[in-house]
Amino acid sequence: MSPSKKANCPLMNMAQRLLGHAPSSQEETRWRLLQAATEVFAEVGFKAATTREIARRAEVNLASIHYHFGDKAELYREVFRLPFLNECNTFAALDVAQVSMSEGLRALYIWLFPPEAEDDPMLKQFMRLHAREEGDPSGVLGDAMVRAFQPNHENLLALLCRELGLATPDDDVQQLAFSLVGMATVYLHGGRNAVEAYAPQLTKGLPARERLVERLVEQARTLIAGERKRRNGSKKEST
Repeated sequence: MSPSKKANCPLMNMAQRLLGHAPSSQEETRWRLLQAATEVFAEVGFKAATTREIARRAEVNLASIHYHFGDKAELYREVFRLPFLNECNTFAALDVAQVSMSEGLRALYIWLFPPEAEDDPMLKQFMRLHAREEGDPSGVLGDAMVRAFQPNHENLLALLCRELGLATPDDDVQQLAFSLVGMATVYLHGGRNAVEAYAPQLTKGLPARERLVERLVEQARTLIAGERKRRNGSKKEST
């Protein structure tokens, strides 16, 4: 692969930061396969994607996929884990004991709804891939996404428990956590087509997407304040 082509490989840049050193030949092959697989799966979906096309785009031999990932299904699962790596998953890496509620919520929504996604080729591919998986499930992910998202969910629960003065989350806090996440994912996955059809101005252009993140933070704060008020009211009634 030519130096100019390497320079335009976002995942190779990610690999170097995660590894802490320039990728070895074997590591480079693995990340080039992930780069190519992300593109192909996003374009045609899991079922129509071929390992031959992925290997061709990565400029490696076909046997490299078996060596690094075993089969197409595991390669697909690995691609879906990429946005959850520490390099991308800034919310899961937050120390919720040290950040303000607004800072924590902002980190969550920037991760769930990256304002720069439309201008970043790899983020755009990840969004297309997730939307395609929702519309035409591959059947091979299993609980991979659930396990990958778990650190985020646990961090959000910790933030909510801190704000509400709870030692452990109860069912109401769990429901609140899912509601806060759902407010952002509607713009990315299941409801994205509706948003683009009814109110495309909400997500068109970087300033609009940045405003949307701030509005999500405000709305989340309102929901949390409402839950705090409800709990305080219940305490007063019981005394």
